Formats: sequence, C-alpha cells, structure tokens
Amino acid sequence: MKKSTVEKLNKVIDVTGDLIPVEINKKEKVTVKNGTNDLTDDYDFSRNQYHTLIEKGNEALEELLAVAKESESARAYEVTAQLVRTLSDTTKELLELQKSKKEIEKEVKDPSTVNNSLFIGSTKELQDLLNKKK
Repeated sequence: MKKSTVEKLNKVIDVTGDLIPVEINKKEKVTVKNGTNDLTDDYDFSRNQYHTLIEKGNEALEELLAVAKESESARAYEVTAQLVRTLSDTTKELLELQKSKKEIEKEVKDPSTVNNSLFIGSTKELQDLLNKKK
C-alpha cells in the first residue's frame, strides 16, 4: 500500500504506526453425538457464525465508507458497494437457515398427527358421530 493510504487508514482508525494488530479467534469445536451432528447444535453454531460475520461486516463497512469519503476513489466506493451486497446476501442466508430448520423440525414431527381431516357423509351422520363421543 502507498504510505499516504496507510497514513489515511491509521488516521481514520485512530492507530499509530504501520502495522495494525489483528486478533484471531480460536475455532470452536463441533461436537459429534453418536456419529451424527445434533441439529440444534449445528443450527446454533451456524446462526452464531452468521451473526459474527454480519457484525464484523458492519464494522468493516463503516471503516470502508470513511476511507471512500476520504480518498474519493471510485474503486473504494465499488468495494463498499460489494460489501453491502455481501452483507445483504449473508442476512438472507441467515433467514434461509431459520426457514430450513423449521422445515426439518416439521419433517421430524410425529407423522401420526392428523392436521387436516375430512369427513365424507351427511351432516346427520356427522352429528350422530359427534353425539356418540359426548
């Protein structure tokens, strides 16, 4: 990077020196129960990952906007627009994760449960049937 760009970034981020330390997160272990991944654990892990990505992306977006305004570079604005699109896609994926979890849980439900039932017969036969149950 050009020295002037580094100086501008350091000024925006309020950092002194040429190097910016980066903290690396330790990876979480995914537990395996009886040879299969537990749906809830995987869902929680994925959801936390999406939330982390979105939070970090929002922080990066703020910094990129500051750099784009400072440098008035078309490329900086292009990168900012790409990050906005990526954050939008990640948010949609988070919602799709929720939807897929609900679908999986619906499939796992007890199949003997009858949600919709249809009676074929006359209204008199239906009333007789209901009166017998009372």
